[in-house]
Amino acid sequence: MNELFTKTALPLVLKYEGGYVNDPDDKGGATNKGVTQKVYDLYRKSNKLELQSVRYIINKEIEDIYYNEYWVAGKCNDLPNKLAIAHFDTCVNSGLKRGAKTLQRAIGVVDDGIIGNQTLATVKKYSETILVNKYLDERVRFLNIIVEKNPVQGKFLNGWLNRVKNLRKVLSE
Repeated sequence: MNELFTKTALPLVLKYEGGYVNDPDDKGGATNKGVTQKVYDLYRKSNKLELQSVRYIINKEIEDIYYNEYWVAGKCNDLPNKLAIAHFDTCVNSGLKRGAKTLQRAIGVVDDGIIGNQTLATVKKYSETILVNKYLDERVRFLNIIVEKNPVQGKFLNGWLNRVKNLRKVLSE
């Protein structure tokens, strides 16, 4: 596994992702350390393991899921370090497709939700600091749109925005 993932990105995400929750207003449903029951079921099936509640997920499973399903699948290895951390956090918090669209909107390419050669080539044209800030600005814009479209989600907004604010602070150091 990538050292940036294990030493920086994963611990940062886990700082925000608490223990087991099953809030009826959370569209992710039952979740533990940020891993939804649906994602956990897919992981357990693919590893030929008996299904069980995400409440019982263990650290090795969390690390495997986050690395393979979010870090690698999100193309974080192909991004500059600070952008990779911001992008990984977005993929975990909002999904891979939303993470890709956030990146694509930040750099002004077609936002098809697939990080391909055009997206990666355009990323290289930006200074990392400017791009991280544009990316996080786009993420904040999206979070506010979620609440505009579904006010019930407003109860999560301060937490989401604080997460982005803290991420911005950590990545500016």
